[in-house]
Amino acid sequence: MTWVIGASSIFDYGAMMSDVRVTFSDGTERDFIQKAYPVGPYIVAGFADSVRIGFQMLESLAKFLIVPPNAPQPGAWEPEWVAEHWNPLAIQIFESADELEQALRSQILLVGVSNKIDPEVAANPRAVLMPHACLVRFSSPNFDPLIKNKRLSVDHIGSGGGVEHYTKMMQHHFELSSETLKAEMAALGMWPKMLGSSVARLVAEHPHQGVSPHVHILVCRNGEIFTMTNDETRFPAGGGEPIEFKMPDVARSYQEFTLKCRTSGIAAEGAVA
Repeated sequence: MTWVIGASSIFDYGAMMSDVRVTFSDGTERDFIQKAYPVGPYIVAGFADSVRIGFQMLESLAKFLIVPPNAPQPGAWEPEWVAEHWNPLAIQIFESADELEQALRSQILLVGVSNKIDPEVAANPRAVLMPHACLVRFSSPNFDPLIKNKRLSVDHIGSGGGVEHYTKMMQHHFELSSETLKAEMAALGMWPKMLGSSVARLVAEHPHQGVSPHVHILVCRNGEIFTMTNDETRFPAGGGEPIEFKMPDVARSYQEFTLKCRTSGIAAEGAVA
C-alpha cells in the first residue's frame, strides 16, 4: 500500500508528496521505489496499487506530454485537457495488463498548473488573474478523471488516504490560519516542505501498514518543477548524538525495481505500492 498526496497552494503552484514503501505478495514490506515524477511541462504524477501498472502509466503520461524539439517554448499543459485525452490510453494499458496485476487495481494522481480562468473571475476588473494548481485523480478500471481545481484543495490515493487520523491531522495545513501558510510568505517551498515533515512525523508516531515516513516532494508552477525529500537531522530531546533521517536508495523505473527485487531475492510480480 502507499500514500500519495496532491495539494494546491493558495499561491500559483501545486505540490505532491509520495512515500516509498512497497508491499510484496508474501506480505513483506520494503522502502523500495519513487512513486511520483515530473511527466510534462509543469505537471507531476504519482501512482498507487500495482507497481508494474503504475510505472507503465507514468511512462505513458510522459510520452503523451512530450514536447517536440522544434516546438516553441512550452507553456503549461491544461490538466483538464490532459485528463480527458489521456484517459483512453490509461484504459488501454490497464486492460492489456495480466489478470494478477489488474486485480491489484491502479490509481493515478496528477497535479498540474492551469491557466484557465473562471469567466466570473475574469469579468471582475479588480481580479488578479493568476495560474493555479489543478488536481486530477484516476482509478481503475474506467479511469474517469475526478478534478479539483480550487486553491487549497487536497486529494489522496493509497492506504494512507483512508486513515482518518492522517487526513484529519493534515487538514490544518489547508486552513488560512495555518502556520505553514504563514511560513510560505517568507520562502517559496516552505509549505510543501513542512507538509512532507508532517507526513514523516505522522507515520512515525502512528504507523500504518504499507506507509513509509520517507517522502518525495515535488512542486510544480509555471516555468519550473523542483523536487526535494523530507530528509532532516533530528536531535533527541534528552540529548545524545543527532539522528540523520535520510531517503533510502530507491528504484525509479520498473526495470530498476525488478533488479532490486532480484538482488534481494523477492518476487516483483504482484507488488503493491
